[in-house]
Amino acid sequence: MSTPTRRQLEKNYQRVLALAFFQVFLVLMPVIVLFFESRGLTLPEVFLLQAWFAAVVLVMEAPSGYLADLLGRKRVIVTGTFFLGVGQSVLLFAEGFWQLALFESCLGLGLSLMSGADLALLYDTELALKGHAHGSRKAVRRLFTTRNVSEALAAATCSVLLIWSMEAAVYVQVAGGWIAFLLAFGLVEPPGNRMSRDSHVGNIGSVLRHLLLNGAVLRLTFLAMSVWALTTMFAVWLLQKHWQQLGIGIVHYGYLWAALTFVSAAAGRYALSLEDRFGSTAMLVIVGIGPVLGYLGLGTLGAVGGVLVSVVFFACRGFGHVVLSDALNKRVPSEFRATANSFASLGFRAAFALTAPLVAAALDLWGMETTFLILGGMSLVIFGTLVVPLIGAARRAQGGNRIAEA
Repeated sequence: MSTPTRRQLEKNYQRVLALAFFQVFLVLMPVIVLFFESRGLTLPEVFLLQAWFAAVVLVMEAPSGYLADLLGRKRVIVTGTFFLGVGQSVLLFAEGFWQLALFESCLGLGLSLMSGADLALLYDTELALKGHAHGSRKAVRRLFTTRNVSEALAAATCSVLLIWSMEAAVYVQVAGGWIAFLLAFGLVEPPGNRMSRDSHVGNIGSVLRHLLLNGAVLRLTFLAMSVWALTTMFAVWLLQKHWQQLGIGIVHYGYLWAALTFVSAAAGRYALSLEDRFGSTAMLVIVGIGPVLGYLGLGTLGAVGGVLVSVVFFACRGFGHVVLSDALNKRVPSEFRATANSFASLGFRAAFALTAPLVAAALDLWGMETTFLILGGMSLVIFGTLVVPLIGAARRAQGGNRIAEA
């Protein structure tokens, strides 16, 4: 494989960000629950469908990251964007649970192939351009910010398209999936080591030993990334139905979602700067306690208060994802960076696949408000068992400054 020129690497950087933009340009997201209901699903079935999606990703997550490190990130990303385009196209005709499960299966396969590979490609491209590891701090926040800006613009686009019909939003979403596929062909592989093909079992064992045995901060960061995201993910899937129960018109959902996603993008953009200024302890307390307070607010406040408290989840999502991802990627070598990121995503998918049916059952048995209180309690448990120990490990290792340097 020839070494790419600096100009190719600079274009690579922009292409990865552009691909990430169209990968998540999901204009149906602000009304996805209502869209699924329009195609014949109940709310508990929506959660079961997401559990199905999580199970598909669960099966493919680790192998996809490993293949990216073994065969090259570009090949895996091109394949992933192809399945992404196919999956979005299924929405043109899908009706009922099983046809929508086909959509989720293609989407899950495509996203799992790209998960870890895009960040690893961007991270290593920035390392090659900067010539040292310090500059690569920008990769995590830029990728996260780009995705959230895309989600916000897609949400605003959704509200405009709903003036005509929900089907118009479907067509735009399908187009975005195929644009990502076309962009993937322009990527190049940055210089760096690749994993040996001699022993696959040995390679996987090396990655797991590195993640779990190479210090308490890395181990707890990895585990927190795997589980903590549940605290904001369930809110994302319940907010639309909550707004509907509060009497907020569907035409406003896109604008609300856009505003909230811009909050997440801004939080991710400034997360590391705030961590530098206030320290890891303050940031981790915010991302740990924020969802607890958010669920309590959703369960007790009215329409205006319910919308305002939604900001908490999106801000915590931005802060937590960037701070934890930066800490993880600082501690893993280039040759298995995609695999390490995929393992973290795998842990989250496994946790979601296990808990989503339980949340669906709670909704069916006790309703929305009680489910919010249950989720608040779950978030408190996650804070106490994972985030608090991570705070302690970071403080012991580096005086409580930044996790990424501990």
